[in-house]
Amino acid sequence: MAAVVAALLLLGACADPNADSNERVTGSGGKAVRYSSRQVTVDLTAEEHSTLEKVRDHTYPNATGPQALHAVVAALEADGYAPVTSEADTGIAQGGHGETLVPKWREVLRGVVKAKFGFLPAKPDHQYTTALVSVRATEHGHGVVVRARFDNTVYDTNGDSQTKTVIKPDAYDDFFALTARALSGENLANLNATASASAATAAPHSPAALPQ
Repeated sequence: MAAVVAALLLLGACADPNADSNERVTGSGGKAVRYSSRQVTVDLTAEEHSTLEKVRDHTYPNATGPQALHAVVAALEADGYAPVTSEADTGIAQGGHGETLVPKWREVLRGVVKAKFGFLPAKPDHQYTTALVSVRATEHGHGVVVRARFDNTVYDTNGDSQTKTVIKPDAYDDFFALTARALSGENLANLNATASASAATAAPHSPAALPQ
C-alpha cells in the first residue's frame, strides 16, 4: 500500500504541461490523487501589462489627497465593494466584491444531481473581485493621481479557482467616473442602494462575460 501511495505522489509531481504558460499554480490539489482544491494565478502577458498601464491611472487636477481618498472609498462602496478600508497616511484604499454566477436553484439542482450520480464537470460558480487603489500627488504638485488595480478570482463547483488582474478598460473608466462624481459632491450612497436592489432582482452575469 505504501508503495502505491508513493508511486501516485511521484506521478502527481511530474511536470505540469502548463509550466511554460503564464499560469502559476499557487495551490495544488494533486493530480493522480485529488486531495484538495487547486488555485491558479494567471500572470499578465507583456501586451496585457501595456494595456493595464494605459487604463489604471487617472488624474484629478483640482482634488487634494484627502478629498480623493474619501471619493475613492465612496466610489468603491457605490460599486458594491464591502467592507472598504482606507489609510490616510499611505493614501491607500481597498475592498472586495463577491458575485454569484449562477441562480440559487441551479446550485441546489446541481448538488442533488452530483450527490445521486457522482462526478460532474466543474462549472464557474462565483467570483470575487478585490480592489487596491492608491492616491498620490502629481509630479507638479497640483491635483492627485489615482491608480487602481482590480483582481478577479473565479471559483468553480469543485472549489478550484483562477485569479487574474482585470484589464478591461470599462471597469477602470466606470470606477474613475464614480470617483469624479463623488468629488463633485454627489452622494453615491443612494446609488449604491439602487444598484443593490437591482442586483437582487436581476439575473446573474454569465460566466462568459467575466472580466478579462
